[in-house]
Amino acid sequence: MQKHSPVACLSKAALFSDLPQNLKEKLATVSTHQQRFPKGSIIHQPADGKNGMIVIDRGKAKVYSLSSDGKETVLVILKKGDIEGQQNLFISSNNENFIEALDDTLVCSINRMDFQQLLEKTPDLAVKLLNNFGEKLVELQHNTVLRNTLDAKERIMSYLQDLSVKQGRSTVKLQMKKKDLASLLGTTPETFSRKLKELEQEKRIATAGKAITILN
Repeated sequence: MQKHSPVACLSKAALFSDLPQNLKEKLATVSTHQQRFPKGSIIHQPADGKNGMIVIDRGKAKVYSLSSDGKETVLVILKKGDIEGQQNLFISSNNENFIEALDDTLVCSINRMDFQQLLEKTPDLAVKLLNNFGEKLVELQHNTVLRNTLDAKERIMSYLQDLSVKQGRSTVKLQMKKKDLASLLGTTPETFSRKLKELEQEKRIATAGKAITILN
C-alpha cells in the first residue's frame, strides 16, 4: 500500500494546491491524517467543536441536514479526494450539517483554531493565501463576463486558452472535477462533456483524460 503523504493530501484542496512546498509542509504540522470512522458513524455534527476542513482519504460519506421534524436532506456525497469545509478555516460559524460515513472511511482534517494560529505565526502563508484569493476574484470576474457574452462551447474554449497561458504550455491539465468546472462556467456536466467532444471534432483541442491540448 502506498504510504500516505500529508502534503499530497492537503494539496488536493484548491485553497492549498498552489502553495510552495515549504508552506504545505508547515500546514501539514497542524493537520490530522487518516482518522478512521466506521460505516454509519458520525464524522461531524453540529456543536461538536470540529470546525474546519476535512479530506476524504478513503471511503465515502454524506453531508446532510435535519429539519425541525427530523427529516433528512442529503446535500452532497463525498468520495475519495473530496474536500469539505474550506470556508470553515476562515469563519467561525455554527455549521448545522451532519457528515456520516457511508463506508469505513479515513478522514484527514485541519481544525480552524490550529489553522488560524499558524497564520498568525507564518506571515508568508497569510500573504500567499491572500494573493491566491485575489487571483480567484479576478478569475471569477472574468468568468462572469464569459457567461454573459459567450455560448457554452466558446466559454469552455476561452477557459482552456486562459489555462494554457497560466500553465505556460499548450497541453493543460484540468485542475477541477468536470462537474465543478461545469458549474464554474455556468453549464451542466453533460453539456460540458458534449461541448468538449464538439471542440475535439472541430480539431480545436485533443483530449487524453484530464489532459487537453490546444490545437489552434
